Amino acid sequence: MSFTYTHQLIDSAYTYIGYRQKLDEMLALPPADAIAEKVRPHIIGNVKLMEEYDHSYQVFDSLKAALEKAPATTWMVLTEGWCGDAAFNVPMLHVIEKAMPEKVKLRVLFRDSNLDVMDANLTDGGRSIPKMVVLSKDLQVLGHWGPRPAELQTLLKAWKGEGLTLHDIIPRVHAWYNANKTYTLQTELKTLIESYS
Repeated sequence: MSFTYTHQLIDSAYTYIGYRQKLDEMLALPPADAIAEKVRPHIIGNVKLMEEYDHSYQVFDSLKAALEKAPATTWMVLTEGWCGDAAFNVPMLHVIEKAMPEKVKLRVLFRDSNLDVMDANLTDGGRSIPKMVVLSKDLQVLGHWGPRPAELQTLLKAWKGEGLTLHDIIPRVHAWYNANKTYTLQTELKTLIESYS
């Protein structure tokens, strides 16, 4: 399914700071419904993780070097505050934007209020997030990344195949991210950047 990206869409999207503020605003209000109440603890936990990673993540020199040779792009990310993978990955995208603002403009869309964009960027037929679309200055799609590093995606499929529940899988996912320290994410992003340079 193809989708036409517009400057209007990018202008309506959140900056990373705006996205973080929106999550804080959501948490300041009582849950609107049962679903909001159910995901609230996940958002609270993810906000704490993002707070930590916003300050601790560092961009590898090799990734900076790849970006220096690349054209300026917009990185459009579909996500939701309750998404665990987003809490580990989206802060890194922001740290990259802060390091190289002349090369990366990060914009964030909430998946559930942008299903037309999401449905043009499915993973194995599913609305998996976070999902990043790299757009050129004239809004052509240069590449995609997400919803998680490929190695972890493979592990996740294996764990699900073993019949593990989400309750069992989440600690394994967190342990993988903590041990990997963004190495695989940054390596994959470097490869992606080199593909459109």
